[in-house]
Amino acid sequence: MVPKNTKKIIFYLLKNQGKYNINQISRELKISVGSSFKILKELEKNGFVKVEALGNAKYFQIDLDNKEMVKICEFLLLEEKRNLKGYAKIYANDIESFSKAELIVLFGSVLKKKKFNDVDVLFVTNKVKSVSDFCLQISKMRTKPVVPLILNKEDLVRSIRGKKESILALVKEGVILKGESLFLEVLRDAKS
Repeated sequence: MVPKNTKKIIFYLLKNQGKYNINQISRELKISVGSSFKILKELEKNGFVKVEALGNAKYFQIDLDNKEMVKICEFLLLEEKRNLKGYAKIYANDIESFSKAELIVLFGSVLKKKKFNDVDVLFVTNKVKSVSDFCLQISKMRTKPVVPLILNKEDLVRSIRGKKESILALVKEGVILKGESLFLEVLRDAKS
């Protein structure tokens, strides 16, 4: 198992596109600078993070070219999905059964609030009609409508690379229901 604070740091670096120094990471995650330093040093030693020295500070970024790190991230993303609760879990169980999308991400108010108006879902696919029909079907079964955002892989990569705010928020806060490896591939491609 991955220790709690190590998991928090890996997730932070994974979901926040960019490079961060120890002080930024420890402040954001409310972990002491000493603990953050120790964890990041270990991640660096194992080749799980890329380090760039700028002035007196070291900036860290997750290394998605490292196959071991990719496996750890996939495991953590699966664990995040398994830990969903309430309505998010109910909708996730329905939505993840959709077979015509390579990547499905649940995001928005259903993850944060007890009262929500709709269920936002990203589908990475080129089967627009199938997704629309599927979302209508679930919307009829459940009390809230499922609102799809349909993109292909290239558009998603371009949106992340172009720092489109709504997509970056989706990456940061969304829960991957299907396609963990494709999600990591998209993040890696967006950085190159």
